[in-house]
Amino acid sequence: MEWVDRMKMYKNVSFNVLFCLLTIFFCTCSSSSNSNDKKNEFQCNGGIVRLDQVNDSLHFLKFLRNDSVVSEWRLKYPVYRLDHGDLDGDGKEEIAVGVIKSTRYFKNKGKRLFIFQLNSYDHIRPLWLGSRAGSELIDFHIERDSVPARVITQNEYDERIFPDSITSQNFKGIRFKLGMFGLDFENYVTK
Repeated sequence: MEWVDRMKMYKNVSFNVLFCLLTIFFCTCSSSSNSNDKKNEFQCNGGIVRLDQVNDSLHFLKFLRNDSVVSEWRLKYPVYRLDHGDLDGDGKEEIAVGVIKSTRYFKNKGKRLFIFQLNSYDHIRPLWLGSRAGSELIDFHIERDSVPARVITQNEYDERIFPDSITSQNFKGIRFKLGMFGLDFENYVTK
């Protein structure tokens, strides 16, 4: 009889430990997915811009107002970054999306930069579906300190492209401003 009681006690303890571990696991998973969701959305021009992932190579860039989708743009590529800022100085923020794709002139898949705007009807429209920004792109971010904002890229250092004053030790990236068509070089960012 003592053996049966001991087995029941072990069973109850094991069940309680398993329940606690599963609770911790699910709480951790839900909090990490919430933080990823917040990273893929931001307030913009009186609404919310959100990037919804369907699978690794299909995303939807959406503009929502009052929890209703006003406009969306399908991105058939893996996405590595989403950022925003007023790149043309008109008081409305543009949306920058980093995708991984090949282009007409660069057949190897690489990191590219797309820039979108919201038109007067709050529809998402492309301003630039970029090929390359200087040398091979590693990453980018929007520098919102100035008006208009600037795009700062982190690029692969290539000594054939950069002037002699720029070395691999002091090279940090390239600063671009939004031009009439795409990004216009402004200056090199050094350490």
